[in-house]
Amino acid sequence: MFKPRNAETVGNVISRLWIFIFFTLVYRDIHEMAVASTIEGILSGTYEGNPVTDAGLVAGGVVMIIFLATYVLTPILKPNLARRLNLLTPPIAVVGVFYLIPNDPDDFVLATATVVALLTIFIISFFWQTEQSKSQLNEVRHAV
Repeated sequence: MFKPRNAETVGNVISRLWIFIFFTLVYRDIHEMAVASTIEGILSGTYEGNPVTDAGLVAGGVVMIIFLATYVLTPILKPNLARRLNLLTPPIAVVGVFYLIPNDPDDFVLATATVVALLTIFIISFFWQTEQSKSQLNEVRHAV
């Protein structure tokens, strides 16, 4: 089910999932900016009870850059490095998705879509057969 048709296209499939996640998060932010209470909260210095700081905004920007970098790097890195990158990044990103608990139904839907995409990336990466993973599997089989 999660296995791409061609082993060479795994990086491209994962890359598309990363851009889906990026667009989902951007849409969620744009959608929230249309609400007057969000703009008032940001201007007053608090958003949903949390302080709005420059450090928080920079952290959000860094997260988006990491998502975009993963999108760009996945198809161009060596498969073993891309696999490792995509096994490491999704668990950290899941924690970030729920750092601020969604409180609107639409935020839950978008957060769920993001988590499903991150889980899909992790599963595809876990079963991604690179040359190094194949050689390690063969070593284990011959050692037994």
